[in-house]
Amino acid sequence: MAIFTHKNFLRAALALALMAGTAAQALDPAVPITGYHHDIWTSREGAPREVDTMAQTADGWLWLGTVTGLHRFDGVHFEAFKPAPGENLLGKRITSLTALPNGDLWIGYTFGGLSRLRNGRLLHLASGAGNPIGATYGLVVESDDSIWVASTSGLMHYSGGKWEKIGADWNYPSPRAELVHLDQYGRLWVADQQKLYLLDRAARKFQSTGHSATAPMLNQSPDGRLWLTGKDGYTPLPPPPGQPLPRSPWHNRATALSNLFDRHGNLWAGCPAGLCRTLPSTWQGKNGAFPRSAADDRLDQPWQMGSLNVHSLLEDREGNIWIGTPAGLERLRQNKLQTVLFPPTAGYLAFAQEEDGTAWAASAEAGLLWRMDAGGQAVKQETGQKVYVVAKGRDGSVLIGGDQRIERRKGGVVEIWPLPPLLGGENGKNFVLILSDDATGTWVGIGGRGLYRRENGQWISPGEHKGVRGPLYAAADSKGNTWFGFRNNKLLYHERGKLTEYGPAQGIDLGAVTFVDTQKELLIAGDNGMAVLRDGKFLPLSAADPGLLSNVSGMAITPDGDRWLNTSKGLAHVTAADWQRSITHEDTPLRYELWDSSDGYPGAAAMVVRTPSALAGSGGRLWFVGTGGIAWFDPARLERNTAAPAVRVTGMHSDGVPHALDAGLRLPPGTGKLQIDYTALSYTMPERVRFRYRLDGVDQDWQEAGPRRTAYYTNLGPGSYRFNVEAVNEDGVSSGIHSAEDFVIAPRFTQTVWFAALCALAAALLAYAMHQLRLRQLTRRLRERMHERLVERERIARALHDTFLQSLHGLILHFQAVANRLPPGSDTRALMDKTLTQADQVLIEGRDQVMDLRVSRNCLSAALKEAGETMAANGGCLEAPGEEPFALTVRVEGKERELAPAVHDEVYAIAREAMSNACRHAGASVLDVQLAYGAREFTLAVRDNGKGLNHATQTQGKAGHWGLTGMRERAEQIGARLEISNRAGSGVEVLLMLAASQAYAGK
Repeated sequence: MAIFTHKNFLRAALALALMAGTAAQALDPAVPITGYHHDIWTSREGAPREVDTMAQTADGWLWLGTVTGLHRFDGVHFEAFKPAPGENLLGKRITSLTALPNGDLWIGYTFGGLSRLRNGRLLHLASGAGNPIGATYGLVVESDDSIWVASTSGLMHYSGGKWEKIGADWNYPSPRAELVHLDQYGRLWVADQQKLYLLDRAARKFQSTGHSATAPMLNQSPDGRLWLTGKDGYTPLPPPPGQPLPRSPWHNRATALSNLFDRHGNLWAGCPAGLCRTLPSTWQGKNGAFPRSAADDRLDQPWQMGSLNVHSLLEDREGNIWIGTPAGLERLRQNKLQTVLFPPTAGYLAFAQEEDGTAWAASAEAGLLWRMDAGGQAVKQETGQKVYVVAKGRDGSVLIGGDQRIERRKGGVVEIWPLPPLLGGENGKNFVLILSDDATGTWVGIGGRGLYRRENGQWISPGEHKGVRGPLYAAADSKGNTWFGFRNNKLLYHERGKLTEYGPAQGIDLGAVTFVDTQKELLIAGDNGMAVLRDGKFLPLSAADPGLLSNVSGMAITPDGDRWLNTSKGLAHVTAADWQRSITHEDTPLRYELWDSSDGYPGAAAMVVRTPSALAGSGGRLWFVGTGGIAWFDPARLERNTAAPAVRVTGMHSDGVPHALDAGLRLPPGTGKLQIDYTALSYTMPERVRFRYRLDGVDQDWQEAGPRRTAYYTNLGPGSYRFNVEAVNEDGVSSGIHSAEDFVIAPRFTQTVWFAALCALAAALLAYAMHQLRLRQLTRRLRERMHERLVERERIARALHDTFLQSLHGLILHFQAVANRLPPGSDTRALMDKTLTQADQVLIEGRDQVMDLRVSRNCLSAALKEAGETMAANGGCLEAPGEEPFALTVRVEGKERELAPAVHDEVYAIAREAMSNACRHAGASVLDVQLAYGAREFTLAVRDNGKGLNHATQTQGKAGHWGLTGMRERAEQIGARLEISNRAGSGVEVLLMLAASQAYAGK
């Protein structure tokens, strides 16, 4: 399989190299095959069976061709391929998958046919009854889009929309083709069941290469060499003349092979049983052909693989090796930590290293001692005693504690101290627990016997330092003094015989102090966490996971100041900056990166052995002792996964109905529950990928999802939404923000603007109806009150007319009779006549008031006519003798309507006052009253031909008179507009205007 011609290879190779680049986290040849992290997916984990072929497309998906169809895998979930509506695969049994850099995936079938999958749509190039292609073994696509296919029906060539079977015209004699391969030089290789051919493009003829193999296969090593593989072994093929070209970075992920060279040069192949690996040093050392039997290590036991029958192999863009078997799918990937193998009976281990790098391990349970060889493997040592513990000496040596003696080893020199003789009643096991050097001697804790000290070649018994009894841990500081940890929050500092005690008063709240570290700050640890000494007080450290810092038993510090804590949950990495931030600010939790069994960590931190379980050794390696063994890594050689996860939104469900999140998606009204599925195509540690997402239109901030690959929403309203998601891989590399296509939730009718407008209109109408109802209630009450007032006024008018006015009139008559008896012209007669005239005026005014009280509200025009006639009859318009007769006209425009009671009374009073003013003060002889009943407005106009008003009177009224002021007040009371102005020529016009809704009764 190859995809490039010579013309475009360099350009494509450069682009792919940039994509692959340092993203590789390939399998280190120095690690034994059993030292890799090995995952197996079978039907129990949802994997399809019979994985015969694989490919990784440009978008990152890992595709699996099986006997049950086409599947894809994101590292967590297997998903059967679902064609677009109206499309189908040509069959379920798939024999060939080939991925191209442009994103295409070519699919070949067991029973013939060829399909191309591009952007989720299928195109069949060979299908139906006339299908010329049998079972497909492989294909290549040239730069002109022509296709070569190796199949059971022969070598087929597709060009210009037509298929051609390659035969004698092309000098290809075989009726079938087992392989077709396009190398980086543009050479096209073809093989039948045995012979290998090369196309002469100029002659359009295939030439035999002279090479043959049973079940032939072509492959390329990282240096670009082409290898012919058969059942017996591997043979290099000569390159063309000129500058050698490297192989394409696309080579190992484009299609699955039966054997492959990974990017580090490991040669992987299916053995007769299981999986074999040949190291690069092995096959490169052959300098030519080499047999399959040259494999260096293998997985060939039933318990090592899901199936020992390897069908297909593929290396993904991150450097992981994928194995397809009848049982399912398997993966090999690099562990961050390398483990040292010990016998299962080793149990709890102690570890120490000499200054020259020689490393030692001891088993407290088995009583055995091991020395690490150059390859990091444990080699058992014969010691002649049971060895329980090893510890680092102050002078760069290693102390070895056994049941008979203590040994100090350094550079091959061994110093031996026999243990102190047993005293009566002491435990004869001589179980050495503690070994710790200080400036002047060595502390040796022996189970059941106590804490001894070796100083100046002599043993000092426990009784001579009674203040240090039953320590759990001992560690010397840079001054050569020793710190001892005890139960019950107790810590002792031994300074050349002087003891200083620390406890709860100094902030210790750890329970038993089981670990002390003096490399930089004084650090202690126990059941309840960790604390650091600052200014005479121990400040507790915290972490997001409260249990992380419980029972820490070791800490390694790298030259850059980073801390590696050996914890009960794995190995915690804290950067120097984060460490300083937390130890100086008590309320700042430690930020950390945790490595566990997924990274190769063996169990949890060893806590039984009372020596440090973490060590920064010589050569830059960091060593850690776990409950399952010893692990190490070199920070300088640590490969991080720099490949950014490829984020994909895979689908959406609304109320259980699936949808493809394509452009223009419109969900139905009333969508209540929404589920959005997403993933990240990162295959090294997909379980460590962390996600966060945000739904624009709902979320104000990012939602931290952790490893969850589904987002849930409920009670979404109508509107437009956009889903954004970001992923971060196990080494903190971000995918960047991936935004899916916008989608819309359609509104129900009750959620539309029209419904809101109708609701607003209904509310307005209801408010108006309530207003009208209230107005009618008030109007009814007002009418009732006005009726009561009218009845009362009529009663008062009757009483005034029948009593007061009648009595006054009778009195005036009596006085007139008296006056008539007085001599005419006398002063008394003149005074009497003047008095009687004034009495008549009072009588007239009294009658006017009575008339006001009894005015009819049924007809305003009639009431005004009556008022005018009364004024004339009473002489109210005769200001001076010789005036013309008073002429009154009352005109009505429109149909006369009943006015509201309060309005009727006030309009009548205003009109009568205007008429009275015209008659009494203006000397008018013509008075025109006009009533206009309009549909929108009621208007009263009173016009006379009198002498008019001066400006002061017109605006402010006449001093001592309140007629004009009262008119204005009455108009204001009923909400009318009143205008008083002089007419052109002579006279005055009084104009009153009032809205119909306020003027007429029943409005």
